[in-house]
Amino acid sequence: MTAGSSALTVRAATPADDEQVLDLVRTSLGWSPSDPDEQLFRWKHRENPAGVSPAWIALDGDRVVGFRTFMRWEFLDDSNRVVRAVRAVDTATHPDYRGRGIFRTLTLAALEELKAEGVSFVFNTPNDQSRPGYLKMGWSVVGRLPVGVHLSGVRGLVRMAKSRVPADLWSLPTAVGLDAAEALRDRSTAEALLRHAPKHGLRTNRTPEYLAWRTALAPLHYRLILAEEGRGSGGIVFRLRRRGAAVETAVIEPLVSGDATFRRLLGGVLSQTGSDYAVGSRSSVTRGLVALPRQGPLLATRPLEGRTPSTPHWALALGDVELL
Repeated sequence: MTAGSSALTVRAATPADDEQVLDLVRTSLGWSPSDPDEQLFRWKHRENPAGVSPAWIALDGDRVVGFRTFMRWEFLDDSNRVVRAVRAVDTATHPDYRGRGIFRTLTLAALEELKAEGVSFVFNTPNDQSRPGYLKMGWSVVGRLPVGVHLSGVRGLVRMAKSRVPADLWSLPTAVGLDAAEALRDRSTAEALLRHAPKHGLRTNRTPEYLAWRTALAPLHYRLILAEEGRGSGGIVFRLRRRGAAVETAVIEPLVSGDATFRRLLGGVLSQTGSDYAVGSRSSVTRGLVALPRQGPLLATRPLEGRTPSTPHWALALGDVELL
């Protein structure tokens, strides 16, 4: 592999590379000094209870010019067997080295090593720009994940219709409900909520440690609202984000005892926060959401051993595919 007249080398990243990697990512992705991007990076790739994210770098001499990492994830199948997977997330190439195949080279090198260590598959939700590149490397689109919406009223409908733009990454703060990070550090609260986690389909391996980590990033302002009957009847984890002129409630985890409880809690969140509508995955629990045809993210996978399930066999919440 070459860049100009210099040969590039590819190897697994180590902690000693962190300073150069972060400098590259700042340059390549245009991180704003006012945003907590480095905090988000550490949370995803260092604090994940499934393990530290494996990463690979391309070097021109001693200079890091390319970076590719995969976020570790665990699923459960219908037999409650843990399935090890990774999510294709952050990648960066120095502007001077773009167009020279670094992304592809790093990705294919990573796939070989991930397969050797027993990872079953890679998954992600690539956008229209990146999807063709993934398809050329053996990814396939398995389907669109179903999403639904619950409107606050006519105003919510109008604002949603006028806000067909990507949602902001960072959340809007709210005092509604409980601080999810603080509440879910209590193992007994997490265990009570997990009694309402999905029991069938390919689903995230939700543990108290997972919930504590998933809601721990302070700038995302995750909130937890419990059912009126108390935590034994479940609750929902949500955050507020701006999408154009609208304020959207994103339902990250619907850990509730049934449809009626879900609708009641969701109505309370919309009323108390003043948000225009709520959006979430549309599952057996969240049938109260009105389906949004052709609006869910496209799930793509790359098997490393065997085959990955088709979309109907997945049981994913919005928090499993939220772009972070």
